[in-house]
Amino acid sequence: MLRVTTQQQFATSIDNMQKSNVKLDHLQQQISTGKRIMQPSDDPVAAAQVLKLERELAQYDKFDINIKAVDRRLTLQESVMQSFRTSLNRVKELTIQGSTGTLTDSDRASIAVNLKEEADFMAGLMNTKDSQGEYIFSGSKGNTKPYEKQPDGSYDYQGDDGQRKIQVSSDLFIPSNDSGQYLFESVATDLNTTVKGTFASRNPVSTPVVSAVKFENQASQDKFTKEAGGLGDLSVTVGGVAGALTYSVVDSKGSPVLDKNGAAIAGTANAAGEVEFFGMKLTLAVPPTPAFAGSNVNKLHTAPVQKNILDVVQDFAKALEVPQTDQAKKDDFAKATTKMFENWDQASERNIESVTQLGSRLSFMEKVKSNNLDFTLFAKTSLSSIQDVDMPEAISKFKLEEITLQASQQIFGRLSALSLFDHIQG
Repeated sequence: MLRVTTQQQFATSIDNMQKSNVKLDHLQQQISTGKRIMQPSDDPVAAAQVLKLERELAQYDKFDINIKAVDRRLTLQESVMQSFRTSLNRVKELTIQGSTGTLTDSDRASIAVNLKEEADFMAGLMNTKDSQGEYIFSGSKGNTKPYEKQPDGSYDYQGDDGQRKIQVSSDLFIPSNDSGQYLFESVATDLNTTVKGTFASRNPVSTPVVSAVKFENQASQDKFTKEAGGLGDLSVTVGGVAGALTYSVVDSKGSPVLDKNGAAIAGTANAAGEVEFFGMKLTLAVPPTPAFAGSNVNKLHTAPVQKNILDVVQDFAKALEVPQTDQAKKDDFAKATTKMFENWDQASERNIESVTQLGSRLSFMEKVKSNNLDFTLFAKTSLSSIQDVDMPEAISKFKLEEITLQASQQIFGRLSALSLFDHIQG
């Protein structure tokens, strides 16, 4: 027969009441916090899911901060570019005024002053800083002032062609700026040809095979750009003797360059050693004697010289300041005016292009923001379903456990009154 001692009864009752107290405390915490999982041991699998979701939500909070930063920078850039557009239009108005044939030298000089002031204003826009004190048009060099005015009045770009990209979602980085090199160094002026290579046996050996390269006028430059634009670097091989220099031209792939009739460009230069093709005029040097035709090669790299709109405006202002005392100066001014309108068109096209791209980028940012909000809502809903307590159920359990504890306490009180010591004393 199993005996239950008084001590065992006391210990069991106290243990049961302590367990009830623990359960009541746990339920009270769930009810007061609204959370089902108070510690990982409550539900290890669910706790791991909660940790993962909370980590993802924290990451998307950072993405939201980044999106706001990108939005501020792009909105600022858009505003600056719109102001820049207004200034560009003012430059065109002044150019039209300055090109009027009835103006005096004094009138043109006055317009030149206005143009220089407009250039300085544009330079201020191009050196805009964001709320963090960083220059927005210096590429990836945020602490470097993009445009510095030189002693001769020209402006040099000090930044680079990079962009500062910011992460706005798990695998998406958005450029938060555009470089001044892309936005403002967009005016293609005269073509410039770099010549590389020398006569192998010439003394000194630095003597180039092609001694001079030039384009007679804008039309010849346009012709070369159109007809030779896709050929890449060209190589010119020279041989023969003075008065009868031979030449041939190949492209960057080593294939003969063909003229409009499909014939290879090669032959004998004129008496002055000049050769012309695609609007480019070359002056060939006399090779050494004996000639080494296979070695006498020059590589020609032709590209337009890029200028910023500030220097273009300054150059035209200088042209306005020159007194038109003879027909030659009038002709020079007419050419400068034509060039100014061409350069203005290029700068204007780049401005419109950049503003269009900014609008697309800002619109795309709205989509990213919406997608991030959708994911955040989904994650929060999932998190709530995992860790939030079922309040009616928790309250019911609390009430039940409270009744159980009260019953245990009452029974314990009665059991404690049945002690043998009480009967002996009685």
